[in-house]
Amino acid sequence: MKNQTIRRQVRPRSIRMALNAAFLIPILAIWTLSCTTDHVPPGGHPDAGKYQRIVTRFMEAGASGVSVTVRSPKGIWQGAGGHADQGKGIAMSPENTLRIGSMSKVFTAVTILRLQEEGRLSITDKISQYLPAEVTSRIANAGQATIEQCLNHTSGVREYLGDETIEGIASGRIVKYSAAQNLALVYDKPADFPLGKGNYCNTNYLLLSEIIRAVTGKSAYHIVREKAIEPLGLRHTSASVVLPASLTQSYFETDGTMQEVTWVDNNAVGGEGQLDGGMISTSGDVAVFLEALLTGKILSPASLALMQTYQDIDPGTLPDELKYYKQYGLGLMKIETDHGTAIGHDGHVYGFVGKVFYLPEHQTTIAILLNGWSPSSVAVLNAKSTFNLLF
Repeated sequence: MKNQTIRRQVRPRSIRMALNAAFLIPILAIWTLSCTTDHVPPGGHPDAGKYQRIVTRFMEAGASGVSVTVRSPKGIWQGAGGHADQGKGIAMSPENTLRIGSMSKVFTAVTILRLQEEGRLSITDKISQYLPAEVTSRIANAGQATIEQCLNHTSGVREYLGDETIEGIASGRIVKYSAAQNLALVYDKPADFPLGKGNYCNTNYLLLSEIIRAVTGKSAYHIVREKAIEPLGLRHTSASVVLPASLTQSYFETDGTMQEVTWVDNNAVGGEGQLDGGMISTSGDVAVFLEALLTGKILSPASLALMQTYQDIDPGTLPDELKYYKQYGLGLMKIETDHGTAIGHDGHVYGFVGKVFYLPEHQTTIAILLNGWSPSSVAVLNAKSTFNLLF
């Protein structure tokens, strides 16, 4: 089997280190240009030349594949470069779907707030009001933490993506665990922080996934589709364990070589209800979603204001290249670029990485999705200067 060959070639320790970087550090702690022609969108956009520089910058950094969408008052621009599938020589296009990692958290937060608008929960409620004692009594801090504290990562609960979990994903012992199965990985272990404090923690959004399921009696993915995806007609966005045919392969640089690691991403976030990072979309769809959210087309003004109730990020938890990340709200990151404030979220799995941000002063949204992890391409993704290419 092809995946078995890759599993032997990509050492578990390399995967563990990379998953730590992909899931935890870049988000908040938070093969060449000639390989394929860049996608040229139909028609002319007045800023096409500027935006094409974004694709070019990633391809110069050796990205395996990149999809970019920019939405502004001047119109919509989409571009792509590299490959969706290197082995088959399939070029990346804006129609390809990719895993969006923790950008899924924005969809989750929207779903929770829509349930609050319907009177089915309150974010000030303790999560123990909705989850059974056999869960909350075995997860430190879960008995007293509120839904809001899970949304803004101040519950202090333990991160489930520790070394043991990451080794399990790398070895194939952990395969497409559900949200409930992943929560069990932190049973009877100490919290990472006192209640009311904390750092970015994926476990919070697994708890929210289970709350959505408990409140509605339906799968969390079903409710996200109902509350956040279908109202906007996002036809290329998937909250499901079923993989769309349009999903690209994913790659990771090991010892200077890009290797296919799609199986790692599927093992890590392929299970039911993985709302910390399991969704799939296009750069176009995530740009539509974030713009609609932040311009008041999804939630009530009161709910949107709650989402933008921010907590300062301790700069000591961030690598130097991400110190322009300043605050975290309810499923939203707030950053300061050279062209003003931007609001959105990063997304990292293993081979899939990306981000989507809205710059309100310019009414501009940028979504960047990559299907390969390498130090050089991630450096471009994380660089504050990448936002300058919009102007």
